[in-house]
Amino acid sequence: MKNKLELIVVIPVFNEEQIIKNVIKKWLKELKNINFKMIIINDGSTDKTKEVIKSSRSRKIILINKNNSGHGPTVTFGYNKALKLKPKYIFQVDSDDQFYASDFINFWKKRKDYNFIIGYRQIRNDPLHRLILTRILRVINLVFFGVYVKDVNVPFRLMCFDVLKDSMKTIKSQTKIPNVFLSLFAFKYFRCHTEIVKHKKRITGKVVLVNLNLIKFCLNSFFELIIFRITKF
Repeated sequence: MKNKLELIVVIPVFNEEQIIKNVIKKWLKELKNINFKMIIINDGSTDKTKEVIKSSRSRKIILINKNNSGHGPTVTFGYNKALKLKPKYIFQVDSDDQFYASDFINFWKKRKDYNFIIGYRQIRNDPLHRLILTRILRVINLVFFGVYVKDVNVPFRLMCFDVLKDSMKTIKSQTKIPNVFLSLFAFKYFRCHTEIVKHKKRITGKVVLVNLNLIKFCLNSFFELIIFRITKF
């Protein structure tokens, strides 16, 4: 089918009125030679994010507004919406402009060689506690799952339709770390590749997971991992 969508880009967004228009512009330019659609899920933003996205006025954009449920459930929601459109590939990136759209071409060139291509922030410009959590998670995944993924939760990943469809069967709609589970499942059962991506410091928006919220998130995520290991893996 000549008109079959080659790619769906899934972008969750929450209160990014300052940067989302620029992010959209960069990705529209980067993907101009590909038959694609961009699903942007507005996770109950309380600022002018929705209005800014609407002002972009591109036929490539599918804007979905929903009540706030957090990043993980919003990503899962976006994946399920993308699967309904049956593209050849699904790509996920966050809306905080910490990645370079120009790195996508390296993923796209290798799409036929692998089922799942994941980014690796070799130089990661995030707070120290996030770097520590990533290293801890790397060890947990190796010990509990026997899978080593350098950047298991990175929001810069390209997946073929069949892999995402099969993997999503193992993920509940309200899970907090769907990308972690997708990485573990894919690296265990499919042909995967890790590609180095550049990473920028976050300069806009507000980090929600801090202090007590971060502790709760980590504990809940750990229990989700244990349950996933017992019931799905």
